[in-house]
Amino acid sequence: MTRRARNLRAAVVGAGLMGRWHARELTRLGHELAAVVDTSEEAAHDLARAHDGARWFASLSDALLNDSFDVVHICTPLETHATLSTQALESGASVLVEKPLAADVATTQRLLDLASSKGLLLCPVHQFVFQQGIEQSLRNVSRLQGILHIDYIACSAGAAGQSDAEHERIALEILPHPLSLLARFVSDNSGDYEWNVLRTGPGEIRCFGSARGTALSLMVSMHGRPTLNYMRLVGNQGTIHTDLFHGFSVTERGTVSRFRKILHPFAHSSATLLNAGQNLARRTIEQEQAYPGLRTLIRSFYSALHRRKGPPLSAEQVLFVAAERDRLMKKLAG
Repeated sequence: MTRRARNLRAAVVGAGLMGRWHARELTRLGHELAAVVDTSEEAAHDLARAHDGARWFASLSDALLNDSFDVVHICTPLETHATLSTQALESGASVLVEKPLAADVATTQRLLDLASSKGLLLCPVHQFVFQQGIEQSLRNVSRLQGILHIDYIACSAGAAGQSDAEHERIALEILPHPLSLLARFVSDNSGDYEWNVLRTGPGEIRCFGSARGTALSLMVSMHGRPTLNYMRLVGNQGTIHTDLFHGFSVTERGTVSRFRKILHPFAHSSATLLNAGQNLARRTIEQEQAYPGLRTLIRSFYSALHRRKGPPLSAEQVLFVAAERDRLMKKLAG
């Protein structure tokens, strides 16, 4: 008879929006939220109170002095990630951290080395890679018979009404999303990529590049509307459309005919409606209310801990995202 893997004990650092979603998903998977950490006593207390047995602390160091954890979820601003990740890893806990994992590639490498030296897992939250629509796209990509172009567009309201500096900060923190997808669909070798950038204002980023014969276009806009997060892969024998906000994709065949050209807007709209409807039904049944892919990533992370396997994202993929983000930020600053 196979022994059931024990439930793991977790701490969530940061009781804001993402901290609440991490707490919800890890407990839905049957694991224990043992502690909530936040400098706001009210926020920490409220989230801890929503989960039986959870205690709240004002700092991670206080939590670690009073308890031990298998996993620490870090859902705090970027500038805190390195210090908090180091504290958690030094305590013997594996770490799941919101993206970007760290401010630069050198710090990312240091944290990965620390995790490896202690036999622990460290993984950034690149949840798009774990969406059902992306998994379906990866299965269908061979039908394109080569990817000619990849277009990524993100229009976000995350900094609405805030300063130019805040628009810029959030735009730069969105960049890991498309980069993590490029690592899966094209290459996780930085040497394969060439980039040019275009700036038109704070929070407005356009990056044009190529890798292994595929043309790339990344657009992040803090002012463009409506809000969306979308990727299109154009191939020799078809195109894949992915809605990253909702987590589904539509694959179009590349057959050319006058009849198909006439019917194209109707066929594409019908396929989108069908796939969107099926996706909404699935998410409703599974109670996946937001952030598609997050639950699958968290499940994969905890499963890797139980099975003593590597993290859901390899060190090579994590370092690629960090290196290319550094590279693009330097070009944008220059």
